[in-house]
Amino acid sequence: MLFADCRGYTRLTQELGIEKLAPITEEFFKASAAVIREHHGIVDRLLGDAVMALFNVPIKHDDHVLRAVDAAFRVQEVVQHINATLEGGAVLGVGIGIATGAALATNMGSTNCNDYTMVGDTINIAARLQGQAAAGEVLVTEDAYKPIGAAFPGAMRTEYLLKGISQPVAAHRLVRGPSATT
Repeated sequence: MLFADCRGYTRLTQELGIEKLAPITEEFFKASAAVIREHHGIVDRLLGDAVMALFNVPIKHDDHVLRAVDAAFRVQEVVQHINATLEGGAVLGVGIGIATGAALATNMGSTNCNDYTMVGDTINIAARLQGQAAAGEVLVTEDAYKPIGAAFPGAMRTEYLLKGISQPVAAHRLVRGPSATT
């Protein structure tokens, strides 16, 4: 699971006005969705100013965590590109949370409205972890970090108390490149 959420969106709405912000948001969604698809992920939904993406479904990929992490960093690059086009010092920031683990793929809803989605603690943890990520950050759970840890040896590990989750959740803040030490 990957959740990417815009930071300071309410402030940007007030500063820019919805007429100017709507095309920026649209560009963020289009570019993020393209990146996620390129990495064999699926955009499950767009939630206001956030993206919820699934990896490793419906086709399994042994490297699904790496694909999600690479997609997360590319989304951050997309945001930097969008920011380069903004006038007046406005800045769009995105925090990203990634979790891996058991989840149920199911068709939720009622007779009149059905929605194929994923449910379970993994989804809730990814969403809550995204809420802890500052603009420009990518946070991954301990289980997500294990298969990619060698590529991010300096990732800072922190335990988070997440709303609705009974136990603290260990997560790593990833930094790409040779300056990965924290």
